[in-house]
Amino acid sequence: MKRVGIIVLFMVFCCGEQAFSQTGPPANSFVPEWSYGFNGGITLSRIGFNSIFLRVPQDLLQQYSGGITVRYISENHFGILGELNYSLRGWKERKDDTVNVNSYTRSIAYLELPLMTHIYYNLGKRVRFVFNAGPQVCYYLSEREPVKIIIDPKLDIINNPNQAVSYYDTPVQHSFDYGLKGTIGLEFRTGAGSFVLDGRYYYGLSDIFSNQRQKHDWFDASHNQVIGVNLTYLFHIKK
Repeated sequence: MKRVGIIVLFMVFCCGEQAFSQTGPPANSFVPEWSYGFNGGITLSRIGFNSIFLRVPQDLLQQYSGGITVRYISENHFGILGELNYSLRGWKERKDDTVNVNSYTRSIAYLELPLMTHIYYNLGKRVRFVFNAGPQVCYYLSEREPVKIIIDPKLDIINNPNQAVSYYDTPVQHSFDYGLKGTIGLEFRTGAGSFVLDGRYYYGLSDIFSNQRQKHDWFDASHNQVIGVNLTYLFHIKK
């Protein structure tokens, strides 16, 4: 299902300009537009752990993100959008009596830079449906553990005889993160600028922990997955 979602996102990203270029006002009435502003919202995150050693049941971890936004609409219904954001992610382990007896949360801060294709469709004179999709690169800044009550350290003595600590004691091992990001929402255009309310999803294609099997690392995969709800304010400068 995740692969299907990524394929659909890529197809819309590639074909969006052609799909929307057939609607709207005549091309000779269009004026290119630069927009600048800021954004903020909540993040709901988890880590996509894959391991033959153990299971990590999770609930979504709610935090926040925010930053600046730049958008350039180059032609009818089509443009490009970039952001520079401070974003909190991580994971929150779900406690139960059978799989996981620990209470644990890790918050990880990133500086993220998405660069996305921007597609819009007019729903009215001042309302637009907007869609953005494209790649995102991120840089690890810091991490902390708001909750850490460890009863079972999850040590795997058979497969990791030389492992002195559990993954709870292992910091993020890869500073750079990259993946695909998509947003969908509504833009409300006013005389004071635009307000954009959107939902967004980021799927990481890299791992936060090492996954070299010859070194008996904990996880085969440990990638970021983030759902968000954001509000963006933009003021416009027509070219």
